[in-house]
Amino acid sequence: MKFEIIQDPDQAIYVLRNAGKWLLKTGKNPSKWWRLENLNKEFLYKFVKPEELYVGLIDKNPAVAAVLQIEQNAQDWQAIDKSKNIPSLYIHWLAVHRNFAGTGLPAKMVSYANTFAKKRGISFLRADTNANITKLRRVYENLGFKCVNVLQESYRNTAFYQKEVN
Repeated sequence: MKFEIIQDPDQAIYVLRNAGKWLLKTGKNPSKWWRLENLNKEFLYKFVKPEELYVGLIDKNPAVAAVLQIEQNAQDWQAIDKSKNIPSLYIHWLAVHRNFAGTGLPAKMVSYANTFAKKRGISFLRADTNANITKLRRVYENLGFKCVNVLQESYRNTAFYQKEVN
């Protein structure tokens, strides 16, 4: 089994759409960020650059995807950072294709993000998620992220997670 992570917007969006379909099918009531009508280039490119979309391939099959951003565009960390500039790599839209669920792929993507950040002198990995979904929060916590704040935003209660790059 060969695993590699590459920049590939099309294959990354394919994985995101697969996750979005699963959320819908299982009645998870996805936020606007995970609705199928928004999991496309037209919507995503309002918030991310094509080169920020990464996909993990298992034997050339798209299995895990994420957005890795050095400049934060999708979430406001000012409440946490105040006026400090903290070099961070932001992980958004982390998703696993359902054919590969339960195989530990989020850990592989976070490991890749850690190496990516370390090479660029970035201090922290950051992620945010719906604070009311315990299972999702546990994914980040099991990957070594610590919750640094929970804030009520206009559309959800958001948990902000951070992990030191090592």
